Amino acid sequence: MELALKAKKKNTALAIILTIGLVAGIPILVVGAVNMDDNKGFVALLVIGIACVVAGFYGAPIAWTRLVTVNQELTLVKAVTEENLYTVADIAQRLSVNGKTASATLNNCIRKGYLVGYIREGDSLVLNENRTLAPTAYTIDCPRCGAQVTLTKNDSPRCPYCGSVLTLPK
Repeated sequence: MELALKAKKKNTALAIILTIGLVAGIPILVVGAVNMDDNKGFVALLVIGIACVVAGFYGAPIAWTRLVTVNQELTLVKAVTEENLYTVADIAQRLSVNGKTASATLNNCIRKGYLVGYIREGDSLVLNENRTLAPTAYTIDCPRCGAQVTLTKNDSPRCPYCGSVLTLPK
């Protein structure tokens, strides 16, 4: 969740800076344009004003729209980690979006590392416990003596009681 919070702070700061740049760039541009003939230093002010206006005009809407996505991702991370919602349907209901959008947002959160320790299994999340798999054990009735014998693929396929050869299931 720390990464999601950091992304939200970064995107919020960027959106605010671009918005301020748009608003502040207009008077800087005007002052630079009006006084351009008096002093060559005002040409630099004009260029800075133009750069602020252009960056703010194009960048601010994109940054604010991106912030909506980041907020949605943060809400999803909180829904999983704090509210224990583990299915796409539950997450979609919590985010007030359709299942396709919730699934895509969930995939983004996993890809970006916001949801560490979870894996997708179909339409639900499960905790990835990262345990090594134990060998599959088979319990077989010995055809000769009738004893129940538990074997793995690595064990000798012989009955420990009577010594007869056992056949492991496929």
